Amino acid sequence: MSDATADSPVPQVIAVEDNPADVRLLREGIAAAETTLELTVFNNGQNAADHLAAIAPDAADEHPDLILLDLNTPGRSGFELLELIRTDTAFQAVPVVIVSSSQNPQDIDRAYEQSANAYATKPADPDEHIRMIDATIEFWIATVSPFNSQ
Repeated sequence: MSDATADSPVPQVIAVEDNPADVRLLREGIAAAETTLELTVFNNGQNAADHLAAIAPDAADEHPDLILLDLNTPGRSGFELLELIRTDTAFQAVPVVIVSSSQNPQDIDRAYEQSANAYATKPADPDEHIRMIDATIEFWIATVSPFNSQ
């Protein structure tokens, strides 16, 4: 369990997910993690891309600490968004976890080839889905030390 203090900013998590049921499970998984964070959800890949483009490169406090990315989103696919993130020097160090229902080995390989940090397949069981999100948040937010370029 991790709580932000006055000395440490609240971690920022961006999720790109267009399925309302999966967004609900995402929120439940974050609540289960008992980790203080600010979650911003985009149901469209283009809206997420526009948001990232609007963040000033030198405004480190506005950069997300983690991006959870579904592959099949309207506007821009998860692969297109992942490529955009990895080619923008401002976001190259931000961990990106693919959270997708696709178990296609080609999708998994492509995600890693495009430098995704992890690929998690959405479990069909809602309780398992919540546990997967809980574990993902616990690892990437509460356990891993973030990259600090300053």
